[in-house]
Amino acid sequence: MAGISLLFLIMPCIFGSLYLSHAETDTLKQGQQLHDWEQLISAEGVFRLGFFSLDSNSVVFGSFAPRYIGIWFDRIPIYPVWVANPKNPIPDSSGVLTVDSDDMLKIAYRGQPPMAISSNNQATKIFSNSNVTATLLDSGNLVLREVGVDGITGPVLWQSFDYPSNMLLPEMKLGMNLKTGHEWYLSSWLSDKVPSPGAFKLGLDPDGSEQLIIWRRGEVYWKSGVWRNGSFQLAPMLTTRVDEYEFRFDTNENESYFSYSVKNRSATVSRWELETLGQITQFTLERRNNSDTWIFETTGKCETDLHNQTAVCLSEKPSKCRNGSELFEPKKGYMNSPGYNDNNASLALSDCHAKCWQNCFCVAYKSSSYNGTGCVFWTRESEFIPDQAYEEFYLLTLQHSVVQELPMDRPTMSNGFKDSKDSNQIPKIDSTRIDGLA
Repeated sequence: MAGISLLFLIMPCIFGSLYLSHAETDTLKQGQQLHDWEQLISAEGVFRLGFFSLDSNSVVFGSFAPRYIGIWFDRIPIYPVWVANPKNPIPDSSGVLTVDSDDMLKIAYRGQPPMAISSNNQATKIFSNSNVTATLLDSGNLVLREVGVDGITGPVLWQSFDYPSNMLLPEMKLGMNLKTGHEWYLSSWLSDKVPSPGAFKLGLDPDGSEQLIIWRRGEVYWKSGVWRNGSFQLAPMLTTRVDEYEFRFDTNENESYFSYSVKNRSATVSRWELETLGQITQFTLERRNNSDTWIFETTGKCETDLHNQTAVCLSEKPSKCRNGSELFEPKKGYMNSPGYNDNNASLALSDCHAKCWQNCFCVAYKSSSYNGTGCVFWTRESEFIPDQAYEEFYLLTLQHSVVQELPMDRPTMSNGFKDSKDSNQIPKIDSTRIDGLA
């Protein structure tokens, strides 16, 4: 297969010499290969597509951290807006991206069988003698299209906008194709270093009401309220920036979806992100008079405690020993005893929060893995020693420094936590001593 010449990074000297590709292109032709050190760049230079790692500098070549193929803003390379292989990272930098003879976009590495990114049944080809190309558009959409011998392009066979990750870009859709049943939705990442689908999903209400819903592990977590007069009834803050954006909710016989667009693409960069803790963050980068302004606006179910704004912003259901006044606050330090480990790599930090909340003996947790997955839990028999040189733990505390007397009913122990020394009652949580888990 022919190689494709692209502008990118200098290859390591272990290859005997230094290479710098000399041409920029937005298109990968059938039979060409995009290597780990190469990138596509959209026609006007808005977006790039290439390999990256989340464990290190995101586009460093030669990394032995897991490698992904993604799309990012050229001006903001550390935040991929789409990931092609979120569940199947490449273990090293031997990966190549290609459009094969089956008209499918695939990843291959180190002699392994290719992994398909696209399918070839999205549309019917119209030319008898043609090739299929993958083109990165200035919208951030990667499209597979048929190209005839005369250069005329056919319909889109597949596009990345139909398979979002955790980001919503202008012109993307949140909704459903009513004829095929295909859904357009966002999935939160498992962690900042693992782009596999996490605990939260943002999409359109399947019952037909024109509202957005966030699900948490399959249960409804948040609703936007119905779309009325250009905004959502319970989340009008999502659509307040009418000076910068146009918002729309379209429903017809073929599809029902929410979308937005930027009025001035040359001056505004925008994305919406479904965060790992289930909040929607709207990001806007405005360029005015050669000056950049960064704006972040967050919408979600939980409300940050004004007296403790560093606490984890997650909404949990009340239980016998949690009445809603409790918070988990991140603090750096270490525990004087090992905790209970649940090394399930499919657990996100929000899952650790939920498990600790549901167990009345749990007063602290953190991720068990360096990549932010899995959980470790502690009971109040352990002591926390503050130290800024160590990692973060999430410690139980109370809003407004309230001392809460908890119910005397003994809960059923789960998750392998050790039982309390006093097996007849749940310990009192004293906010003045919670830092030490005494």
